[in-house]
Amino acid sequence: MIVTNSLRFLAVLSAAAIMGAPAALAQDEGPQARQIDEPYLDPIFGKKREMRDDRPRVTNDDEFDQDKKWHPLRDFVGVLTFLAPSNTDLSIGVGPEYRPDYFGSDDFEWVPDPEVYVKFRNFVFLDNDGADLALIGFSGFSFGPSLRLTNDRDEEDNVALTGLGDIDHTLEVGGFAATKFVDSFLFRFKVRKGVVGGHRGLVVDAAGTALLFRYGRISTSVSANATWVGERYADTYFSITPEQSLASGLPVYDAPRGMRDIGGSFNAYVNIGKRWSLNPYVRYSYIFDDFAETPIIALYGDRNQYRAGFHLMREFNLKWR
Repeated sequence: MIVTNSLRFLAVLSAAAIMGAPAALAQDEGPQARQIDEPYLDPIFGKKREMRDDRPRVTNDDEFDQDKKWHPLRDFVGVLTFLAPSNTDLSIGVGPEYRPDYFGSDDFEWVPDPEVYVKFRNFVFLDNDGADLALIGFSGFSFGPSLRLTNDRDEEDNVALTGLGDIDHTLEVGGFAATKFVDSFLFRFKVRKGVVGGHRGLVVDAAGTALLFRYGRISTSVSANATWVGERYADTYFSITPEQSLASGLPVYDAPRGMRDIGGSFNAYVNIGKRWSLNPYVRYSYIFDDFAETPIIALYGDRNQYRAGFHLMREFNLKWR
């Protein structure tokens, strides 16, 4: 009898402990532990109970503009590399450029120069050197296909081109490899071939960019580049065929494949307002002998090529990250 009563007493105590445990745990929870988004269950009946959440909620687009600090642009590979804020996904603008009227010319002209830069999920990059798709990336390296649409060249651009015929825009297709380290240095290598349009030649570009300094809302960088071209590219832009010689009066010239030019540029980024910037730049290229000796450069042009200008840019964060 005594044993039976003891067992009944222990059963009652166990049931009370089981029923009271959830309440004790609920009392021990701090206010932060209850700030969860999942439905809250009643400890006895299992019914869902709504809990108030007094945390402030952002109801406008300001949550996408909270990072106001100046960071290097981590994944662009154009003239804005390391200069613009890292949260920029799209930058468009226009400005004047003072440049030769054809590659190798010594006659300069002012032209409007629109610019577009796009970064999509660290995967697609579009800049003044074409579009790159980073299909493979690891340890600071990126690899993938690359596309570029080159400018055309018309006889009417300069009297030196009379009789040589027009060269259409060319779509070049190939691949790229790029690497970046310490958020201050970027190297890229691109191999592309003309598939549609003016030429069917091979073009190999190598370039490096280094951040110079950043002070307040001003950033600057320098770049160096070199270009090698194949024979079909050289024939299209630099050779003079017998037929072209008769039409133009220029001597026949057969341009070989090889290093076309080396050069460098200085770029600056000046923030002039929320999401507005001014981007001045200067560029220089030196044309190597095999291409500088073509009559359109040796007789009418200059192997030293200069460009200068600026762009007024508007930056956007498209919230697709």
